[in-house]
Amino acid sequence: MELSSRANAGNVIDAILAAVPEPFFIFDENGTYVQILGGMDRSKYHDGQHLTGKRIHDVMRKELADQFMLQIKKAIETKQVLSHVYQLSARDIKGAEGLDGPDGQQWFEAHISPIREVAGQPRMVVWIAFNITQFKNTLKEKDVLISELQKAGDEIKTLRGILPICCHCKKIRDDQGYWQQVESYVGEHSQAEFSHGICPDCVEKYYSQFHTEKNDNKRCASY
Repeated sequence: MELSSRANAGNVIDAILAAVPEPFFIFDENGTYVQILGGMDRSKYHDGQHLTGKRIHDVMRKELADQFMLQIKKAIETKQVLSHVYQLSARDIKGAEGLDGPDGQQWFEAHISPIREVAGQPRMVVWIAFNITQFKNTLKEKDVLISELQKAGDEIKTLRGILPICCHCKKIRDDQGYWQQVESYVGEHSQAEFSHGICPDCVEKYYSQFHTEKNDNKRCASY
């Protein structure tokens, strides 16, 4: 009866671990996949069961495998839980290319925990991988938005405060004490551009002879 209860309890634990969405990789100190649990969320993870019994260097390119081994050995030596962020795709793992799972490069954060020593067994770690691709993409979009806002802020120039202006020639004094034409000052401190013309009052004041002749011609044309 007791043996049956233990077997049932073991089956329940196995079923629970198999249902965990994130994958649990058990690596030994030599980089061998001892056991793989969980990882049922196919939208974020590929099935890694085919890797059991193989070494990391047998299924990954050397640079990537070296990174994994460095983290495994460091966790065992320091006896501490480590975090490691990395990119990986199905193409990076031999035998995973045609499996169901996410497309393209994915971002992962691994929590690597050393397992206590077991007599007669090599040292091992639990490597739990969390897919953080969506989080990374959100941060990237946020950085792009911040950069665009900063760029827009640099391009936007506004006029604020009290501007000293000459009551005769209408020049404006800038922060360095230099006097500038109104159009020059406003052009440097805003997005406005000037197009010159003559208002009716100035036409009357400075070009009265032309204004009079024009009106006379109109009167003559009406006879």
